[in-house]
Formats: sequence, structure tokens, C-alpha cells
Amino acid sequence: MKSLIIIIFIFLLSQVDAYHHGFLNSRIVGGRSAQPGQFPYIVSLKYKDSHVCGGSIISPNYILTAAHCFMHRVDGESIDSVFSIRAGSIYLEEGGVVISIEETMQHPGFNNLSFDIGLVRLKQPLNFTQHINSINLAESDPPMSANIVTAGWGSLGDDSTRSEILQYTTLSSLTNRECNQLYSNISESSLCLLPDPFILNSICRGDSGGPAVYNNELVGVASYVINGCGTKDPNVFVSVAYTADWIRENSDLN
Repeated sequence: MKSLIIIIFIFLLSQVDAYHHGFLNSRIVGGRSAQPGQFPYIVSLKYKDSHVCGGSIISPNYILTAAHCFMHRVDGESIDSVFSIRAGSIYLEEGGVVISIEETMQHPGFNNLSFDIGLVRLKQPLNFTQHINSINLAESDPPMSANIVTAGWGSLGDDSTRSEILQYTTLSSLTNRECNQLYSNISESSLCLLPDPFILNSICRGDSGGPAVYNNELVGVASYVINGCGTKDPNVFVSVAYTADWIRENSDLN
């Protein structure tokens, strides 16, 4: 059990510090290239102009992402000078709009493996278009074995080859109880998604904070993978339904 916790923790830290190691800009393991406008709610969260995480637009002023994406900011750095988002483009380094971030907020229950969810308040509101739009929050977790779509600009394993185009893939949902029966230390705030056993698709470094979508609603926020990218083990997201009250109370969705 200790070794599993250590593996997860090391992987989580590697996501936070990914920009130091060149693991930023490859792609979801086993993914396909997205088409323009296919995921109008997804954004690239950037630290000093380098991609670190994904995020989802929930209103013109707010982005939902993973709490650990903010951990590497150095004391004394103003948020708006180091963090920004790119919205409205499937390309990592071009197109769409780039907007600075005014404020970041982590869930008060965040402790690396639990409640890994955070909010971003933009310095100026987004103008919604065909390629930039919000996604509604789910009010309940998806049923067992539902097809869940996730997307991001993360790494293909430890391969640092870049993919400038947004990638997406489909995972299968587990209930929290079933996930806990298979793997210990799964938080009550977590949503577990299983890869296809034949292609072992998964999120990877740089995909943190990105969306999990079911029936055109946001059901999860990417957090970590158990035992590394591209394995048969679950991808762990934070349940949007479980944390919806906090999201609404701390954004402009109320």
C-alpha cells in the first residue's frame, strides 16, 4: 500500500513540475486529434507561457481546474504576471485568445490525493463564440461503465515529443465504491475512469485539470493516474457533482 501511495505522489509531483522536465506538450495516451470547436470549453493553463494543465470554462469569468496546478508558484510572484489561459484553440501555442489570471483558489480539502480541484478567476471575461463556450456542471456522477470523454495536451508516457493539437479519448466509469474495492486510499471526492484494456488509453502529465464529460456535462476534473500513464489502472478525476456546492459558492454560478 505504501508503495502505491508513493508512486501516485511522485507522479502527481511530476505533473506539478512538468515544465522543468519537458513533459508538457505531447498528448493523451491513445488519443485522437480534436477538430476546431469540438471542445469549446477546454483551455490550456500556462505558467510563464508554458502549458502546465488543462481547465474547463464554467462561465465567462471562471475556469475549473486541478488544485495542484497552482502549487509551483514562487512566493512573491503576482498571479497575473505568471499565470494565463489560452482559450478557443485546439493548438497549444497559437490561435484563440490569451487572458491573464486575476485569482486562483484551491478547495479547502485539497491534500494531494483528495479534493484536487481549484478555480481560476480571469482578469477579463471571455467572449463566447463557436470556439469558446462554457460547459454545465453535472448534478450526479455518471452510471457504471458509461463512456466518458476526456481531452488535453498532456504527455504520451515519458515521450517528450510534442503534439501541438488537442487530443481526446474515451474512458469507462467506475463507481467510487467499486474503485475503493480495487484500490485503497481513493477519496470520497474522486471519480475513477478505466482505460480501454486493448489500447490502454489514459490521461498523462500535463492533462491535469482537464475535463471528463458525459452527456455534454462536466463530470470530472483530471487529477492523477494510478501506477503511471498507459496502464490498465484507473485514471482518477475529482467528481464535479461531489464538489458542486463549493464550485458554485466560490464562482459566479450562484
